[in-house]
Amino acid sequence: MMWILSSLLIIALALGTRRLLLGPTQADRAVVFDLLTAVLIAATVLIAIVVNDHNVMSLVIVLAVLSFVGTSLFAFYIEKTRGS
Repeated sequence: MMWILSSLLIIALALGTRRLLLGPTQADRAVVFDLLTAVLIAATVLIAIVVNDHNVMSLVIVLAVLSFVGTSLFAFYIEKTRGS
């Protein structure tokens, strides 16, 4: 089961990286940034399950907050540059 989940995360990471490099607009890159941070969070949870360590969940919460702040700042930047 873990191999299937790991494979899906790797596929999502590869497709997201492709879109990040080829994305025609900054909005595409912002969505991919959010996707890649979600993949990072999912991989961290998967590793925590495999090693049976529940203390990693505090790291997951920090990553989720940083992802939210980063995506919000990126959206703010896109909105500011679009207006000028």
